[in-house]
Amino acid sequence: MKKAIITILILALLGGGGYGAYYYFYLGGSATTGRVSSSSEDAVYVEKVSVITGYGSGTGVVDRYSGEVEAQATLEIKLDSNRTVDECYVKVGDVVGEGQELFSYETQEEEDQITQNEINIEKYQMEIESYEAQITSYEKLIATYTDDDDILEANLMIQSIQNSIRSLEYEIQSLQVENESLQETIEDSVVTAEMGGIIQKISDTEDDSDSYYSTDSSAYITILAEGDYRIKGTINELNYYDIYEGISVIVYSRVDASQTWTGEITDISTEQDEDDSDSYYYYYSSSSSDTSTYSFYVDLDSSEGLLLGQHVYIEVDSGQSEEKTGMWLEEFYIIQEGDSAYVWLANTSNVIEKHEITLGEYDEELAEYEILDGLEADDYIAFPADSISEGDPVYYSDIAVVSEVSDEDFDEDDDYYDADADGEEVDPDVYYDVDEGIYYAIEEDDDIVYEEDDDVEYEDSYAVIEEEE
Repeated sequence: MKKAIITILILALLGGGGYGAYYYFYLGGSATTGRVSSSSEDAVYVEKVSVITGYGSGTGVVDRYSGEVEAQATLEIKLDSNRTVDECYVKVGDVVGEGQELFSYETQEEEDQITQNEINIEKYQMEIESYEAQITSYEKLIATYTDDDDILEANLMIQSIQNSIRSLEYEIQSLQVENESLQETIEDSVVTAEMGGIIQKISDTEDDSDSYYSTDSSAYITILAEGDYRIKGTINELNYYDIYEGISVIVYSRVDASQTWTGEITDISTEQDEDDSDSYYYYYSSSSSDTSTYSFYVDLDSSEGLLLGQHVYIEVDSGQSEEKTGMWLEEFYIIQEGDSAYVWLANTSNVIEKHEITLGEYDEELAEYEILDGLEADDYIAFPADSISEGDPVYYSDIAVVSEVSDEDFDEDDDYYDADADGEEVDPDVYYDVDEGIYYAIEEDDDIVYEEDDDVEYEDSYAVIEEEE
């Protein structure tokens, strides 16, 4: 006696086989009466119309990125590494105007240096006066000398003294220039705001507890511009080219999905973010720790209701927020010939056929046609390809392939399935009594788990997932 088993093939057929298994086991799908997937290598992959015309691309996958609300402009004021802050005139949360004093540097060291330089200048000037007196004395002596050797020696002494004077004059000039620079430093010891805004952060090498928000910035004071906010988003390198400047986006609140804002991407960074940890969120997937992340920025049409520092989700606006009535199908599924339109449809005989449909309005932005007649939500259609011919067998995205196994695949009591899909013997103790119901062997985190499906009525049989090779 032969007995049937259900073998669900986890195949990446046109990118949708994995989703078919997911739909079957986790969304409650079951084998539909009269529809059976072909195991032929030439089978045409078909997907349910209700899935295709639902939200997303037909697989339910949506790109979603993390974001954080920040000010339109940020001013970071960094300290001079050679100076020490004397007094800070503001505190976190203060609203400051352009030109307002923020803090001052200590100037005592500069003032002391100026005083010391002035003392040295005075000393050098006195030395110069002394040298000039010596030159005058030698010149008087030369006038009395008759011996050429005495005259030569006196002139050499004068030249030596003149060199010393020039050296002292250079020192004086250098000290005067230094004093001018020190005086400018003293006059510039008070730092003012170059723009108005809110004091977001004031760093302290000993205590940084006054900061509202943590930051990796080396700035001493951070000022956020008042007014409308923008969103700083993060994208993974795998999806970097899925966005571009000028593309419209929808921003969602993380705590209330009904709260949304709209805007457009105005800037995309080409430099890798310094901190990639937990900054990228990919809907229905997970980010790889081996990939890099990059920042992009969203200008909002309105920032009403947003809070500075609030975390949000960002999606490219592909019309998902618009509610439409009726059935709308992407135009690339549709074959148009003259005044007629067709789709490749899986008929009740489980083969593909060219099926005529009636089109309504066209959504140019989303490239979708309204389907007025010829398709039902429970129908299955294929993506058009030159290789498809009428009468080809079909493989359904969410319906099993039925195959036959012999009695040899079961134990003597017909209670346990005793071989895997390839006929290899397995431990029968890991299977449940078939009379108790139908169970599915599902590979999950390298373990095999079993789930019962009461909707499948096959006696003395098991439903198993064949491991992908």
